[in-house]
Amino acid sequence: MKLNQTLALCSFFMMVISSQAQICNVFPQPNKVTIQPGKFQCVNHISIVENEDSRFHAAYLVGLFQNNHSLRLDFNSSEKANVQLTKVNSFTYSEGYDLQVTANSIEITYSSREGFLNAMQTLNQLIEKDLSIPLVQISDEPAFQYRGMHLDCARHFFSLSEIKALIDQMAKLKLNRFHWHLTDDQGWRIEIKKYPKLTEVGAWRDSTLIGHYSKLPIEYQKKHYGGFYTQEQAKELIVYAKQRGIEIVPEIEMPGHASAAISAYPELSCQEKQIPVAGTWGVFNDVFCSQPATRTFLKNVLEEVMAIFPYPVIHIGGDECPKVEWNKCEKCQQIMRDNKLKDAHELQSFFIKDIETFVNSKGKKIIGWDEILEGGLAPNAQVMSWRGPEGGQEAAKLHHDAVMCPVSHCYLDYYQSGHPSEPLAIGGYLPLDKVYRYNPLEGISSDNQKYILGGQANLWTEYIPTIDRVQYQLFPRLVAMSEVLWNKSKLPYNQFVQQLADVYLPQLEHDKINYATSFLDPALKLGVSNNGLTYVFQKPIQEVSFYLNNQKSDSLFIAASNVKQKHVIEVQSQINQQKARPCSFEITSHLALGKKVYFTTLPSEKYNHNGNLGLTDGVLGSIPWKGNEWLGFDVDTIQFVLDLEKKTQFSTIELGTLHDPGSWIYRPHTWIVETSSNNKAFKKIDVRKIDADFVSLNRKMKARYVRITVINNEKTAEGMPGAGYTPWTFINEIILTR
Repeated sequence: MKLNQTLALCSFFMMVISSQAQICNVFPQPNKVTIQPGKFQCVNHISIVENEDSRFHAAYLVGLFQNNHSLRLDFNSSEKANVQLTKVNSFTYSEGYDLQVTANSIEITYSSREGFLNAMQTLNQLIEKDLSIPLVQISDEPAFQYRGMHLDCARHFFSLSEIKALIDQMAKLKLNRFHWHLTDDQGWRIEIKKYPKLTEVGAWRDSTLIGHYSKLPIEYQKKHYGGFYTQEQAKELIVYAKQRGIEIVPEIEMPGHASAAISAYPELSCQEKQIPVAGTWGVFNDVFCSQPATRTFLKNVLEEVMAIFPYPVIHIGGDECPKVEWNKCEKCQQIMRDNKLKDAHELQSFFIKDIETFVNSKGKKIIGWDEILEGGLAPNAQVMSWRGPEGGQEAAKLHHDAVMCPVSHCYLDYYQSGHPSEPLAIGGYLPLDKVYRYNPLEGISSDNQKYILGGQANLWTEYIPTIDRVQYQLFPRLVAMSEVLWNKSKLPYNQFVQQLADVYLPQLEHDKINYATSFLDPALKLGVSNNGLTYVFQKPIQEVSFYLNNQKSDSLFIAASNVKQKHVIEVQSQINQQKARPCSFEITSHLALGKKVYFTTLPSEKYNHNGNLGLTDGVLGSIPWKGNEWLGFDVDTIQFVLDLEKKTQFSTIELGTLHDPGSWIYRPHTWIVETSSNNKAFKKIDVRKIDADFVSLNRKMKARYVRITVINNEKTAEGMPGAGYTPWTFINEIILTR
């Protein structure tokens, strides 16, 4: 669904004015807005005061206003300009600005080049189709100083022009950090003159995985694939981004995710053996050896990188580093003995601290993924908290700066819809509303909030081979993230959605950006009844009508069944005689449908869809998993009790499990089934190993309560993704039949 359908969905939207604040057509929403009757008429041009700041951004702004509005932007003396500039030092954040539009003039007050640019971005979005501007008074500044977007160019390579187009979109949203992931197992993407084989060899792979990582048997596309950026291209992008108010944070991964570098220089690894550039995804045991020669190599690499990128922070990775080879390597073991290190985690900390000392000697700081906390944090390091908020919380307690980007709210490579047309993704489920509701300061004490620099949207590209797919995964969720990081008090979600659909999607369409419309799909909610479940299809906007299997309705009842039955529900929205894309829901009915489950072990808040109906809602988890269909647990033993409400006869119990090592999800190894008539005295019915996606018991039984215990490994084995951590256990739908 593109603009012709989206506009049909949104044509009825009206500008909503609350009693506390006024809403304007600007994203992210300014913090304070007052709108008065009347307009400033641009005619066919705007003249602006020429000074050092406006001159620096002139080429970009001229193109922006011309492209968006066919409006000429002139720069001249203060006396002739109708956009007046006043530079002050009174803003809390230097990126703040004041903008006042009257019938005869436009006044901008700012304290930095970035503040001026933000005011001009707001002005650009305020201009209406007739080239008029509402009479507004805006006082605005960001909630956070770091407002980032990450792009993985190692798994899939994107051209400089494609990245520039993304930076243009970032600038419109007042995002100010582009985190450029340049090296990984699947490719080395930045030219290093001292080590030419990094790009001659390490930038190219001979095959690429087809389909999802969890699919067996593995298939490969046997095609030479890769590319890299020259140092001159990197410098070109730095200038381009700077003109748009954006700093680039380059990432050089270490000590893990090093296969591409080792393929070029095998002596960097513990075994010193030739390996190929990886053609599949996941975590690999071949990592940089911790010996001095390897660290010298990486320091030489970083010296060239720091000479290219003029900014104060360099990202050194630090995530997902298996210790298998280190624990076997005599060179690594000798370093541990010489430096009195207890284990390989302390060896990684030793490695990172040595790199940090070198980077600090060049006047810069390092930032790394939250694993750099393990074994002791380097003295001046910043932490990028990805596995959850805990890394950022711990860094703040230690008085270290942190950037928040937890997988739960910031990983835009996750699915944003369960719709069958959704393209293949790594897994997980992150809809627009969850991104919008994220709060980077949640769980941070008031004393430590000053250490939270901001947040970042992350896009990993294992399953995103083209820029068209990049755009689809980013938009409109990146718009929601910009609101999170800029606005100190966001609009209610429904008002944000109205503004998004009515105002911002047409802008994306104008810029030929491929965006997702899944946030307009109906959401499935449950209503409990005595003999089944009522499935209520919630409207994204009130003016929608729903057609369920071609019948106009907002809900559908499905009864519990003695046998396992599948029901396919086709739902289609209609607005003003225009129909949106159809949505298909598959419901499986059975004896336990709609019965409550009581958890001794609670699911993780991140993966707790439908609460105590999550295992009896009739929705079976798909593979690859989409997050919203599974219950996820981050402990090794899970126990729950199914209440059938009365003594019930049944002969089959079935439970679905998930095995997706790339997402740190591992199939549990054992289940235990017990039954009871009073929820006190339980009789053990079955104990067995789990070796498939579904585990089932076939035996005549009669009980009111069924207690199931599921057991996984305490820790993930070395050499596997998530090694050393408790594996995630995902289960879905406890199915009982006669």
